Amino acid sequence: MRRRAWRSIMVIHGTITPALDDELRAGTDLDLRTYDALLHVFEAREPGIRMTDLAQKVVLSKSGLTTLVDRLEERGLVTRFPDPDDRRAIRITLTELGVETFRNAARVHVAGIEEYFADRITEDEAETIAAVLERIVGEVAPLPTES
Repeated sequence: MRRRAWRSIMVIHGTITPALDDELRAGTDLDLRTYDALLHVFEAREPGIRMTDLAQKVVLSKSGLTTLVDRLEERGLVTRFPDPDDRRAIRITLTELGVETFRNAARVHVAGIEEYFADRITEDEAETIAAVLERIVGEVAPLPTES
């Protein structure tokens, strides 16, 4: 039964994630990974999020995150600035355009989540699924990374 549960998670991830990515690209010109990064920056509010913390949340290498943040900065969606508490660290925050872009993308993304997932389960099922998956994440996170 546990392997069946795992397989179902993988099938859902493999089918719903690309559909959500396609909808985001069509509706907002953002891909899912970029949306995910903007989500974490948005949730950090002021004073922004440290680059190292963002890299862990979006599971990107330092160079991959730098490239992503470079692109976001070029589009005027984020700004980088030195962390006032740690001169070695860089923080990122959303610009006004970044907040607007994120909110527009969130409407598209949440609608997709509702359509492909949330509308298909009950509140009790959602609570059970969330509790189990959050427990597992808590037990395995942070996952080992490449050295």
